[in-house]
Amino acid sequence: MKLNGHPILLKILFIFFLISLFNYSCRRPVTGFLDDVIDSLAVVHAPDIREAVFEAELYSLGKNMILRGETNLPEAKDDILSILEKKNIEFIDSLRLLPDPSETDKPWGIVNVSVCNMRLSGSYSSELVSQALMGTPVRILKSRRGWLFVQTPDLYLGWIDDGAIQTFDEEDFGRWKKSQRVIYIKKTGDILSDPFSGRVISDIVAGCILEFTGIEKGFFRVRLPDGREGFLPVADAVYLDDWLAAGMPADTGKLKSTAESFTGIPYWWGGTSVKGFDCSGFVKTVYFLNGIILARDASLQFRHGAWLSKESWPDSLRTGDLLFFGTIRNGRPRATHVGMYIGNSEFIHCSGMVKVNSLDSTRSNFTRSRRDTFLGVRRITGAEKARGIQTVSDHKWYR
Repeated sequence: MKLNGHPILLKILFIFFLISLFNYSCRRPVTGFLDDVIDSLAVVHAPDIREAVFEAELYSLGKNMILRGETNLPEAKDDILSILEKKNIEFIDSLRLLPDPSETDKPWGIVNVSVCNMRLSGSYSSELVSQALMGTPVRILKSRRGWLFVQTPDLYLGWIDDGAIQTFDEEDFGRWKKSQRVIYIKKTGDILSDPFSGRVISDIVAGCILEFTGIEKGFFRVRLPDGREGFLPVADAVYLDDWLAAGMPADTGKLKSTAESFTGIPYWWGGTSVKGFDCSGFVKTVYFLNGIILARDASLQFRHGAWLSKESWPDSLRTGDLLFFGTIRNGRPRATHVGMYIGNSEFIHCSGMVKVNSLDSTRSNFTRSRRDTFLGVRRITGAEKARGIQTVSDHKWYR
């Protein structure tokens, strides 16, 4: 059993650590003690800044103690306030909880373009860190000069141009979650203004989700997040509920066929769509199109699923297992690349392009560099669903 993605043992050790800090604090300035507490809370609640905001500090201003910073984790703020109260410390609470209701009454958004880019900061020149598909729900944490800082269903954080997002208040977002929707299953296509003229109102890619409003002459009538209406061929999309029912649990044969259908698509740093993938974006997209939301980056994916050592290759591996590659630093593995096992000692991955390689030196597609950096395997199918491995059907942002 896990708690917030961390073993219960870690929680117990953390409590004992706080007790020891309380015993030690009588010999230290209170701000020093609280710096240690805040750092410890960050380890428990926000172990990775790619998936959580937790910036807090306590400082003196004249006779006042002020707690300032921001977080999107209510439980983390509650823990800090509880500790300060137990220490009988008088302070001014300026720790902002994101999203801040005073800044926006629309804390939710739906991606409104086929593929939107997420950047490290609110600038077109900033590094591309990920992407999100049309119909992806996002939590809007803050805004700045035409950019929105959002969290996607996989918990990943990034900045998106506000023109790519349709914002919703709680009521409208609840209506969207209850609506009947379809998911696009072809690689790429177009949303048409009507079934006859061929006029395009948007492109669309595999995994995009749209509201269903009816059927006309072999076309789904659909509504985009911003309210535009268009048409998709019935053969190119399926009802979201039917797709979820057919895809769970993830079938290894479907995982393989989905992955192989993307062969030759080029590598694109930050890419998580059929327009271009990075290595983790590729396996993430393969799993998403089979109903499972994985963590975003290879180093994050490396933390989740049932662990199999590299000695398990290839006899104990199953189609769909994730193979990780990287380095060992200070005795600890650091994953920098990921691929998916497809059987017969082969794995499919995105390196330059989506392609198939093997770690077997007798094969023509053997890759020495991957064999020499092979770290081990994570099994996703059948693994406990928790942070890092979630199903679309169970995710509260979708349904």
